[in-house]
Amino acid sequence: MKRIPLFSAIFLLSWLTIGTASAQNPRDIFIKFEIDAAAIFDGGDVEEYSEMSDDNNGGSSSGKPSDFESEAYISKFVNWEIDNIGANPNEFQVKFLDFPWTGPSGTFKDNPIKGGGKKAKAKIEDNAQVGVIKYTIRFTIRNKVTGETRTFELDPKIRVV
Repeated sequence: MKRIPLFSAIFLLSWLTIGTASAQNPRDIFIKFEIDAAAIFDGGDVEEYSEMSDDNNGGSSSGKPSDFESEAYISKFVNWEIDNIGANPNEFQVKFLDFPWTGPSGTFKDNPIKGGGKKAKAKIEDNAQVGVIKYTIRFTIRNKVTGETRTFELDPKIRVV
């Protein structure tokens, strides 16, 4: 009878240890950029009408999207997604244009990182240096009613670890 609880305890501790270790392993990250396209298109400030989040405890000390910093890992992918969460989302098309960046050379293969849709993806190179990458999200908003397209920018950061 005593072996079953001991075996269960060992199994539980092993499972918790493996789960904790895997949560700390480097992995791809996902950054979500949500905007109110109508408000920005009509002259609203990008900072005021956008939010950023990621799945790796990224954050902004000031609460502003331009101060948002994501933590990413060497040899892993950074994935971005842009969504229009404002009123009348069907009247506006949003998409990434590109992502020019500054920081240690060789962090990403391309500069700028290519956009072209609602999602973008880039690998942090195997030989990248640890440090902060400042990048610009250049995105377009197209008013589907008038056909007019405008380009906007936001400058967050990635900390490579």
